[in-house]
Amino acid sequence: MTITELTHAEIKSLTEQYVLDTYNRYDVSFKYGVGEMLYDSNNKAYIDFLCGVAVTNLGHSEADIIETIRDQIDKLIHTSNFFYSEQQALLAEAIIKHSFPGKVFFCNSGTEAIEAAFKLMRRHAYKKGMEKPVILTLKSSFHGRTTSAMSMTGNKSIREGFGELVPGVDYVKENDETALIQAFEKYEGRVAGVLMEPILGEGGIIPLHPKFVTLARQLTEENEALLVFDEIQTGMGRTGKLFCFEHFGFAPDAFTMAKGLGSGFPIGALVVEKKSVDILGKGEHGSTFGGNHLACAVAYETFRVIHTRDLLNHCIIISDYSFDRLKQMKESIPLIKDVRGRGLHIGVELTIPARPIAEACMQNGLIINATANNVLRIMPPININQDKMGEGLDILEKVLKTQN
Repeated sequence: MTITELTHAEIKSLTEQYVLDTYNRYDVSFKYGVGEMLYDSNNKAYIDFLCGVAVTNLGHSEADIIETIRDQIDKLIHTSNFFYSEQQALLAEAIIKHSFPGKVFFCNSGTEAIEAAFKLMRRHAYKKGMEKPVILTLKSSFHGRTTSAMSMTGNKSIREGFGELVPGVDYVKENDETALIQAFEKYEGRVAGVLMEPILGEGGIIPLHPKFVTLARQLTEENEALLVFDEIQTGMGRTGKLFCFEHFGFAPDAFTMAKGLGSGFPIGALVVEKKSVDILGKGEHGSTFGGNHLACAVAYETFRVIHTRDLLNHCIIISDYSFDRLKQMKESIPLIKDVRGRGLHIGVELTIPARPIAEACMQNGLIINATANNVLRIMPPININQDKMGEGLDILEKVLKTQN
């Protein structure tokens, strides 16, 4: 059986006939990509401001990533975690050397990394003899779609319609210091951990205030609870630092990774600081595919490319340019209510629903995402050049001005 090239209409028809209808798809299918550009079935070009939802941080068809995949496929793809792996060992070393002393658990996706974090916090609580432990998360958060990840997701629309989920989770309004203090008082001695995205992605690109995050660090330390950051969307250079927690000047007890870690190849990870590495022991968690030879080889090469090409500094330069442009747009376009974010993880809040704007941008050759109803999410490759970034922002400006 070979895969032949189909028209977009044929692809759409087969999808609607055979694929579960769980996604609200845009009416386009892509054939190939190069750098920050994607090309559809008719070879129409699009500037990619989505990166597969912060996954292809190095753009499409990156030569060194392709070479790594080809080389590793020729050697070994998978053997399982019953054995040692050179690629896994080297990747774990790279992650730890660029974060904090500790150890890494590998899996296949962001939601699996969150699952591991959930078990870490729960296991921590039971080892401490905690009765009815509670995990605190944020009200506008999104952490994934497994049962435990849904339970820890503050966004009600994700949780509703599935019956009773995992108990022992409560939600605090993001950036509300008083609410966070009251939650610790309410569950005195029972808080197992606090899970938070340093920038809430699906919630509308809401950066956490440094004072709020610092308070969370203080309260978790005082109450022997774990502070866990969800860096699935903010990690791997997206905010101008390799990991977003670096902006706060201190580290969490653990953090999750995925998305940009594998440059499009599925891989996730839970990184645990040194004092907490014994919470999960042999046989208490695992993954068949997690951290296999191919996935780890690609992720290791992703680390190498980011650092050898100085892409973190490049991300900051393009970010400064982008925020300047967007703030200028805000002054002249009444539809723009707010511009926020960090690095190339940018949200443009509108006074109207964002989906029609995203669709209009796509018709004009720009891929951009609508989230939280009225927020446009801008996440181009961190190695995008300023000219292409400017072209994309020109399209966005043009579309927004036609809505006035």
